[in-house]
Amino acid sequence: MNKSLKAILVSALIYPGLGHFVFKKHLVGLAFIASFSIPLLLLVQGMLAKTNQMVEQIQHGDLALDVTAISNSLMTSSDMQTFDTYTYIMLAVWIISVLDVYRVARKTQG
Repeated sequence: MNKSLKAILVSALIYPGLGHFVFKKHLVGLAFIASFSIPLLLLVQGMLAKTNQMVEQIQHGDLALDVTAISNSLMTSSDMQTFDTYTYIMLAVWIISVLDVYRVARKTQG
């Protein structure tokens, strides 16, 4: 497997930014890793907080232990829009990372 394909696959399938390390582009790789990791951490933190809030509501009897009630509670939450934003940011960073490592690979090989 050549170096270019390896870098592209690492960035595309494992974690955005890791493919840049194959070409010794450490700063760019770290920038992509940080740009992806921060929204990921915020997403996980927000999801855990929302889950804990819903568990407390169920325990206090404010929310029925029913799939429909829990689903409706989630869909009416303003947190879902924030979660969507984090997800779109992560997707954009991932795509840009793969395109950039492809650009670096073509520049290095050509």
